[in-house]
Amino acid sequence: MTRTLQARSFSRVISQAAEVVLSTWPEDSGYRSREEVGNCLATILEAAEDGERQEWKQQTTESIRKDRPLVRRLLEPLRLHVLLSSESPSDGLQAQDFLDALTHLETVRQASLPREAREFSSRLTDPDGFELLVEVAHDLRSPLTSITFMAETLRAGYSGDLTDMQKDQMSLIWSAAFGMMSVFSDLMDLAKERANMFEDSPGPFSISGVFEELRQMVQPMVVVKGIELRMTPPLHESVIGHRSALFRILLNLTTNAIKFTEEGFVEVSARTLDRDRVEFSVRDTGRAIAPEAQETLFEPFKKARDRRGYFFSGSGLGLSIARRYLRGLDSELFFETKPGWGTRFHFELLLKPSQGF
Repeated sequence: MTRTLQARSFSRVISQAAEVVLSTWPEDSGYRSREEVGNCLATILEAAEDGERQEWKQQTTESIRKDRPLVRRLLEPLRLHVLLSSESPSDGLQAQDFLDALTHLETVRQASLPREAREFSSRLTDPDGFELLVEVAHDLRSPLTSITFMAETLRAGYSGDLTDMQKDQMSLIWSAAFGMMSVFSDLMDLAKERANMFEDSPGPFSISGVFEELRQMVQPMVVVKGIELRMTPPLHESVIGHRSALFRILLNLTTNAIKFTEEGFVEVSARTLDRDRVEFSVRDTGRAIAPEAQETLFEPFKKARDRRGYFFSGSGLGLSIARRYLRGLDSELFFETKPGWGTRFHFELLLKPSQGF
């Protein structure tokens, strides 16, 4: 690079990623020279140094906006290399350093946005900002639904045979789109009043049918993670209740369990307690939930203080929505967690048997 910066902590993480990006930039790219790229990367690193000192200088912001297209083009490979290097940290770097580096790159991205985009971001802090966010989530959920459907159709081979690598790639596309769609759905549910959360009236349904739909929905995620999915429906089969609410609760718990289980299994099970009560549980063999994280486990929009700990999403919406649904059904969500064993979430529902269904 044309400028040398003494990097430390999260800026050192970004510095290492910048070295990789610069070394792999082709001299004959036809877009920008390696020298121009080096200068732009140095500007991003300089912003990181400002962030370390908590002195985000106006001059740094102006430098970022001066070459906005190149800055934004470089941010994605930087982010990718930070994520890759976080898998095997070296030189005394901690997990928090990588999280801080990603946060800083997002700050740089925000600074590089055009004025109109920054104005949109500022509107989100207005009293009606959450309503605006929900409207945007609603508009984005429909195309993401189409993407997940097409990805699964292609992966299943309905349009022709795929190689194993192509199937894995389609599973990755499905998982990424489904993850985004789930966040948007959670935002929309969070905006609903408790009385309006249930889209259906109580009716007869098959618990095994719910389990099978859940299995089909999360199977691509299981393939990507390389773990085992176990499903154990109850003997108490045909019941009367809110099918869509039960499916949504189990989906949130299961996808989060899959997301944070690196090896072993995720088990979704149900057992009949008596004639009218069924207990459902989702257990994983992932990392146990840290004691300090348990205090705010059900709070939406919480910030994870340490990526090494067990948390369910950057926003914390998944568990919050599951608990809201359960409280609307006069139930509660409980959990148990132990190092070396994993975590189990469980709840009970009043589900009367359905005759003749």
